[in-house]
Amino acid sequence: MNCIISHVADLDGAFPIILGSLIFKDLETYSLELDEVEAVLRKILEENKYEKIYITDLNISEEMAEFINQDVVLKDKVMVFDHHISNLFLNRFSFIQVVDSLNGRKECGTTLFYQYLKKNFASPLLEKPCVQWLIELVRENDTFDFKPSFKEEAFKLGNLYSIYGREDFISQFLKRIKENESFTFSEVESILLKVEQERTKRYIKEKLSTMQKCIIHGIKVGICFAESHRSLLGHEMCRDESIDVAVIINVNRSVSYRANKEEVDVNDLALIYEGGGHKHAGGSPLPKDLLKIISESIFGNIEWMCEE
Repeated sequence: MNCIISHVADLDGAFPIILGSLIFKDLETYSLELDEVEAVLRKILEENKYEKIYITDLNISEEMAEFINQDVVLKDKVMVFDHHISNLFLNRFSFIQVVDSLNGRKECGTTLFYQYLKKNFASPLLEKPCVQWLIELVRENDTFDFKPSFKEEAFKLGNLYSIYGREDFISQFLKRIKENESFTFSEVESILLKVEQERTKRYIKEKLSTMQKCIIHGIKVGICFAESHRSLLGHEMCRDESIDVAVIINVNRSVSYRANKEEVDVNDLALIYEGGGHKHAGGSPLPKDLLKIISESIFGNIEWMCEE
């Protein structure tokens, strides 16, 4: 049995699960935030029930990497496929592959895992035109590294992921890849996507109206709460020339950072808060006690009951 640990937040975290399901008959998956990986991985290693453990679009701490590196069996069991520049230093471990770009093309967790699967598993499913086309759309959607002819389709696929939700998207696209050589959006999906496009425009407009500006570590920042469309929202926030970085807080998951000025590197800011990412896109975990912090800011003095 094999397992995949992947990022819960977006399309690039979902698609490796689809690819793995095409290849492995017996597969278990874990969709996690970055700050959940360590605890889950430790438990998995203790249980010792998987032949291979693939970690995609996420990474592990240097301490965990050192622990695995000291064990010959674990070094052969765990493989990491990551594209965040904040983790490039982990490439010194043989079982970790971190690639931000290759031959001038931005990579993502999906493309790196796909390249590994193609190299090591001969499967006609991986060669299907629909798989190659979808992987390119995932890559562009995640990295904002667009080919002009693919840009609209990449946004559509991202919106479709939002419409279906993670689990339904995975099951739907796994079935469609198996049954089809090529991929097109269905008539119903095209209608839903038009509706979603208008809803997204309204959502972005509403969130922009709530943005507050401040200075964090000398950086001019715009902050808002949002649960979805963080890349599009961040792009629109950064159109405001009075800020350098867009900070989007999803109180259920994590903090996202976006920028579009060449001289600004959001990875530096994200690292301060135990996160990381790329030059113009990054993320960091939420404080563990965020619920208590928010509750106390609203209700003042609170007497918290200890759980038995």
